[in-house]
Amino acid sequence: MKKLIITAVALVFSLASAFAQDLQKAKPTKSPDEKSARFTKRMTKELSLEATQQERVQAVNLDKFKQIEEVKSMANIDHATRRQKMKQIDDNYFTTLKGVLSAEQFTKFQAMSAEMKEKAFARKQKK
Repeated sequence: MKKLIITAVALVFSLASAFAQDLQKAKPTKSPDEKSARFTKRMTKELSLEATQQERVQAVNLDKFKQIEEVKSMANIDHATRRQKMKQIDDNYFTTLKGVLSAEQFTKFQAMSAEMKEKAFARKQKK
């Protein structure tokens, strides 16, 4: 009887911890519209964008995030191809932004982008 109770308690604790881990991993994904609005707001603040620039940057960001979402949804491509497509999206994004932002703003944006990549890499290394 004692073994049965101990086994039942152990089973309950193992199921509870497994369920808690699943809850931590499941975070809501944001739509490309939400991502672009949030990133445009950050860029407006950090780069001091004018209203016309803000509108153009919003459109460019939305296009970028939609393209990224499309590539992520492709299940049948290998890692190297996916990485190449993401690099191409990033290159096009920088080229387009260079035409929208002033030289000073673009330099600040490049620094901001490099900082974000470093933070993302550090987070990835923690896991």
